[in-house]
Amino acid sequence: MKRKDIYTIIAAWLTAVLSASCEIETSDNGDLDGFWHLERVDTIRTGGRLDLKDEYVFWAVQKDLLNACDRHGDRGDFLFRFEHKGKTLRLYDPHVNDRMNGDPAVDDAGMLRPFGVNALDETFGVERLTGSKMVLSTEELRLSFTKL
Repeated sequence: MKRKDIYTIIAAWLTAVLSASCEIETSDNGDLDGFWHLERVDTIRTGGRLDLKDEYVFWAVQKDLLNACDRHGDRGDFLFRFEHKGKTLRLYDPHVNDRMNGDPAVDDAGMLRPFGVNALDETFGVERLTGSKMVLSTEELRLSFTKL
């Protein structure tokens, strides 16, 4: 066997071994995955509107976690588990995003209200979800997002 053939066999073997040790994670979230800017919160019953276009309130969605955060730090930083099924998005099991203290569980839904979440386990209707816009609603609120 020639030296070149031996190197080719070794390279192929190493590639196979290293590839087998990798775990490829994928997400079935479709357009939901990404970094969303919360731009408006409408109160359905009263017709009120809160404009957040100039605020730094975001929802970041990846795999099976949703991070609701305020980049100015005034409103907090929270992690949720979520389920996206068709025309619904359920947020549940909220935690304060504080790794140094073990990401403590949230037990007061009031902490989540600045992000349009009014319960520790809340299901939103998905009115619109595209690659650039998302509109979610409950009986009380309608949240409008733009994807960055």
